[in-house]
Amino acid sequence: MQDFRKLLVWQKAHKLALRTYELTHDFPRDELFGLRNMMRKSSIDIPAYIAEGCGKSSDAEFRRSIDAAMAVSMRLEYYALMAHDLKFIDDRSHASYEKDVIEVRQMMGGLNRRLSSAATSHS
Repeated sequence: MQDFRKLLVWQKAHKLALRTYELTHDFPRDELFGLRNMMRKSSIDIPAYIAEGCGKSSDAEFRRSIDAAMAVSMRLEYYALMAHDLKFIDDRSHASYEKDVIEVRQMMGGLNRRLSSAATSHS
């Protein structure tokens, strides 16, 4: 078990969730329980899965949590694309946000690779 707050990937994912709240603040009122809510929930789920994984008893279980977070990041990337296509997010904001989502996903992939290689070196 480890402190999730010390993981750089969790810190970046947490900042992404905070940014999502800012980005979706001005979405149309009729999106309060639609795309806005889905983006916010997905963005919170990413650091939550990472934090949950830190409490798991094995690297294999931790990897499963990271896999779940990676899948949610794909969903979030799509929601952002949809929000952009609906003109809720401008081009510059979307490009920057998408870059951040991809960066977090790549960091999670790196963490998963390290966990996998640690598991194989202990076998």
